Amino acid sequence: MQQHPVRMDVLATVAHELRNPIAAIQSAVRVLVAANLATAARDEARAIIDRQVLRIARLSDDLLNAGYLSGGKLELRLERIDLRDLVGSAVETCRSQLDARGHSLTLHSPSGTVALDADPVRITQVITNLIDNAAKYTERGGRIVVGIEDHRSEVSIRISDNGIGIPPELLPRIFDPFVQADHALAHSRYGMGIGLSLVKRIAELHQGTVDAYSAGLGKGSTFTVRLPRNP
Repeated sequence: MQQHPVRMDVLATVAHELRNPIAAIQSAVRVLVAANLATAARDEARAIIDRQVLRIARLSDDLLNAGYLSGGKLELRLERIDLRDLVGSAVETCRSQLDARGHSLTLHSPSGTVALDADPVRITQVITNLIDNAAKYTERGGRIVVGIEDHRSEVSIRISDNGIGIPPELLPRIFDPFVQADHALAHSRYGMGIGLSLVKRIAELHQGTVDAYSAGLGKGSTFTVRLPRNP
């Protein structure tokens, strides 16, 4: 696998992005220690801290995953899983971020068990990264749809949004490391551009694929992961 050393400009971006959640946490802590604080204000301050800690955790994950991609050290631990349960749990993991941005999420899944051999930790990373990507690149109050399809020899996970879309010139390179961090559309948005590269690598390790579709700017995007039932 081609190695992608972490660039200094990307690390500088992460350092800059850490300033915002840290500042928000500091402000919330000052609110919490104030005397005679109303219950509603205290609850809001706690919610702010929860959201910003999650943001910092995901930035830390980006750094860790950048190291994985650079060193080629991703490994799988396969076991029999129910994809329907795994996707449901991953959606709940992302719920606070979705709620904070006012997004609605609809989950479509088969009525029965969707069994396959996969690494549950890595597949959860795939799902949460794609939902996270949809949430980041969809304006407040957007719609995200997650669907599971069960075929004879493979299963698929499709995540669609009505967000800002992907320009045609970026689409062929959307899974390359750091591409999103470089692109003008990402300048005001959090992230190193590692998440989609990790999604692709995990899918490939499972002998699967991932593809992206967008009709253009302002027209949303759809990411589809296809995984063999027995990699």
